[in-house]
Amino acid sequence: MVWYGYCDDEPDTFISFDPVFTDTQHNLKNPNFSFVFDFELVYRQAPEPNSDSDEDEDFCNLETRILRQTHEFDRDWLIGGDREQIQANVFQILEMIQVPSYSDIVYTLTFKIFDLKKRESESDSPEIERIRVGIDVIVPRSPGANDDV
Repeated sequence: MVWYGYCDDEPDTFISFDPVFTDTQHNLKNPNFSFVFDFELVYRQAPEPNSDSDEDEDFCNLETRILRQTHEFDRDWLIGGDREQIQANVFQILEMIQVPSYSDIVYTLTFKIFDLKKRESESDSPEIERIRVGIDVIVPRSPGANDDV
């Protein structure tokens, strides 16, 4: 079993995970046997540390970049394994969408996806059409930034 430790040096993040169910009247089935994820990624770039100044950093006016991405993942790949396999898949997804693997993000997404696995096993649960995921995270630099780091 994997235990998650929380480090005080990780910035605060916000994660929302909202499955959208198909209309039960039409009872559409997903022919591709996949989950479609709609990601809304909010990157807030942390200010450069200023060691020469005793002033507090201004975390109210961070440079913000918002990206929206849609990805489709095979159901068997995403929820076919145990909790450790789902966690490994979460790490791959976070790398793909360029989000840091902070422990609270990994833990939350692993738990929510594992919950999808439980929901799929219930025969009377409605079909999931897509999943909306919002992640708001403070990063040292925005993804795709042109720098030499």
